Amino acid sequence: MNDADFLANVSLFSLMKRNDLERIATLAQRHSFGKGDIIIHEGDRDRRLFVILGGKVEVIKNLGSKKETCLGTFGPLSYFGEMALIDDLVRSASVVAKEDTQILSLNQLNLRREIENYPLISIELLQMLSRRIRVIEKTLINTLGGILPICANCKKIRDKNGSWIPMEVYISDRSETEFSHSICPECSEKLYPEFTKKCS
Repeated sequence: MNDADFLANVSLFSLMKRNDLERIATLAQRHSFGKGDIIIHEGDRDRRLFVILGGKVEVIKNLGSKKETCLGTFGPLSYFGEMALIDDLVRSASVVAKEDTQILSLNQLNLRREIENYPLISIELLQMLSRRIRVIEKTLINTLGGILPICANCKKIRDKNGSWIPMEVYISDRSETEFSHSICPECSEKLYPEFTKKCS
């Protein structure tokens, strides 16, 4: 199967005419990755869309850190990297080859031109983004826990081992959230009434 035939079976390009598929296929670049190779680095500026010809990849947040989280696995006919094409921001996660993998890449300029010619591509992209956001939401709920047992007084959270942990520690250990501490006006009045009156 040549690249044009392959692209015709990818949902993003399935509505395109044959001559457009062949043109895109000539613009695309082929890449081969071995198991464990990093295809995309989180934080990089890279304006390419990737289509998997063969093999499997994993999308991983915080690769190599204690907060490493697998967001999904994709195989042949799947595509990834579309978010950077839409928001022009850095890559939000790393992508690693789970096995020997072959990929086609398209740069940002080429894909945007195709969207102008085939507006339905943007609908497909929105649907894919929506599906992936739902997966991320589910991952976040699974990471933090759907229902968190929290102390009504000190606000510590009970983890699965039965230990009571300060809320900010619990959330920081399970996500990228970092906390800074301040004091709201109501608590300031309650705890430091003299100071509050002087400042008002």
